[in-house]
Amino acid sequence: MLKPQNFKRFKLIVFVINWSYMNKEVIYLEAEDDITDILTKLQQAEQKLVALVPPKKSSILRSSVNMKLVARVAKECDKIVVIVTQDPAVVKMAMSTRIPVAKTLQSRPVIPTEANVRAAEAAADIVDEIDETDLKGKKSRNKSESIPAGGQEVELGGELKADGAKATSKAPLDGADSASNKNANTINLSDEDLEKAAGKSKKGEKSGLKSRLMGNKSTKNPSAPNNFFEKYRKWIMIGAPIGFVTILLLVWAFVFAPSATITVAVSSTPENFSESVTFTTNPEEENIEEGKFYAEQQTLEQKYSGEFESNTKENKGDKASGAVTVSTTFTPKNGSEITAPFSIVVNEGDVFTTDGGLRFVATTSNTLTWDGDNLPSGCSSLTKACRLAATITVEAEKGGEDYNVSASETWHTFQGMYTVSNSMAFSGGTTKMEKVVSQEEVDKFADAQLADHTTDGREMVFADVPKDMVAIESSFKAEVTDKSSTPAVGEPVGESTKPKADIKVTYSVYMVERSKVEEYIKHKLSLGDDRKVYAYDEIYFERFSSIDEPARLKAVVSIGPIVTEDLIFEKTKGRKTGEVQSELRLITGVSSAEVRTPFFWVNKIPNDRSKVTIILEGEE
Repeated sequence: MLKPQNFKRFKLIVFVINWSYMNKEVIYLEAEDDITDILTKLQQAEQKLVALVPPKKSSILRSSVNMKLVARVAKECDKIVVIVTQDPAVVKMAMSTRIPVAKTLQSRPVIPTEANVRAAEAAADIVDEIDETDLKGKKSRNKSESIPAGGQEVELGGELKADGAKATSKAPLDGADSASNKNANTINLSDEDLEKAAGKSKKGEKSGLKSRLMGNKSTKNPSAPNNFFEKYRKWIMIGAPIGFVTILLLVWAFVFAPSATITVAVSSTPENFSESVTFTTNPEEENIEEGKFYAEQQTLEQKYSGEFESNTKENKGDKASGAVTVSTTFTPKNGSEITAPFSIVVNEGDVFTTDGGLRFVATTSNTLTWDGDNLPSGCSSLTKACRLAATITVEAEKGGEDYNVSASETWHTFQGMYTVSNSMAFSGGTTKMEKVVSQEEVDKFADAQLADHTTDGREMVFADVPKDMVAIESSFKAEVTDKSSTPAVGEPVGESTKPKADIKVTYSVYMVERSKVEEYIKHKLSLGDDRKVYAYDEIYFERFSSIDEPARLKAVVSIGPIVTEDLIFEKTKGRKTGEVQSELRLITGVSSAEVRTPFFWVNKIPNDRSKVTIILEGEE
């Protein structure tokens, strides 16, 4: 923990680093600016650090009211204001409002104190004295001069002659005067200059620098803190970030990083398990205690394509056409009984076949009906035989001259009960043999692809089974679910080209949740309070024929005495890693223990349970 005084010093270091290296916005005030202009410029500043540089002998910031307004607006705008001046009146006002003051844009800002005010007044007196000697024009300002004081030489950012002659400034002031014109008539008095001047005044210099620089009461050096930070500023800027990062690393290494993994082997005995179980595809019907598992199907679809040979020839000539008559003979009244009503119904698309096996398709439809009351057309009496007939136009199923049948062709009966005949020969059929794609050839290609890729498909679908699931291996299935060809089945193929087939094969396997299987095995084992299962190995199902049939669940389980993770942690927390193994061996059932830590400096088991991983393994 940082002490209050150390925390203030740390904040001061950070502020110095920010003033030296962060982007700060410099606002040069004009002589005609009033307080409203200053406050507006302060509000419009884009940077957090703002340096106000008033012109020489400006009276706008010598007012305590104006200085308080500047401090209040800076606080409201979340700005840090630094006034760059050596005017003692402005420094005094800044001291009352605790606004930082800097001699130049490069020097370290400080909160003014009484010592700073006296130093500024002394510097102002020196400047006034130099200005008077400049007006006299006794010597050139461009030459280096000094004030003799008992053989000593006092250097004040410039040089003064003992007789009050003209002085030359080696370092003009920063701010409005140094940035905008060359006629700067103030002297930048560094902390080191003030210290030298104060020391030499004690020896009796006639120039009276002691009273001007150090005041009448204090003989201490007010700029000692400034000298410290100026002298070590480079090391502070380098060391502060390094120290901060080092602290973060140490906190991480000794607070957050320490952790441990304890692997404990417990003596166990393997036992074989075997039970008959059933399956369901409805999750709501699952019953673990009764050995009824919900089986989920894992599927994988793969597409295969390739060319195949087509050797099928088909007649692609014109199709023959003609007409057939469908008829039947009946007696409307047989004795005293009326024949039951019946109909001859021929639909478009019905097939008529000759005794030679030629097939013709009806291109029209027709219906003839005996209603059991009115005489059909062509019947003269209810007691005499009547003929009911319908004429249908037909077309050959395929092209070819063979379908040009002659008149009075012999036909199979229609619907097994009506006579078919043709009074006229059929015509129009021509022969044109072409190579076509047959369904048998497409099926043959699909079967070949299925045989070639079943092994790969099996590996892929089993690889997709999640680790928390147990696959029923004998439920694996591979089947062609879609197939097509280009050209399509029955379409002609060029003599110099090969048809192409595309098939889709679906691979599938049923699987059961592993945790449910382990729960069922544990339930069936009925272990006592002093034993537990440490491992479930070689879980598989055999004798599976279908999802609706029972199968056999088999497994090898490792059973041993109960050793809990909480017991392991209580025995090892806070102990050195070298002591853990011997301590754990005292627990009944523990055969060995291993401790691993992520970093070499971690040599103790943490007291935080969340940082300790405990793995219990059964050892045969």
